Amino acid sequence: MSNTPEYLVDQVQNVNVQGPLVTVTYGRSAPGPDDKASELVEKLQVTMTTPNFINTVNALNQIVKRMSEQKKSQQEAAAVETDAGAETEASED
Repeated sequence: MSNTPEYLVDQVQNVNVQGPLVTVTYGRSAPGPDDKASELVEKLQVTMTTPNFINTVNALNQIVKRMSEQKKSQQEAAAVETDAGAETEASED
């Protein structure tokens, strides 16, 4: 097992492009001083070359696309099951 640290983040806080490098800063929401408002606390910075950043973005886009297609398929399957159940009940009457 790897000892690579794992960070829980809430959102991208900043993206900085300097020449051939891109730095993405991720933040985590933390309760503010009055416990009502939350503030974003910097948790992690990842720096990579521009081509690697573009490859990462493309890979994430493909994952989101697959997740969306899977959710759509599950919703369609649930709708078919609901329709089949309704038809069965109607034929029993």
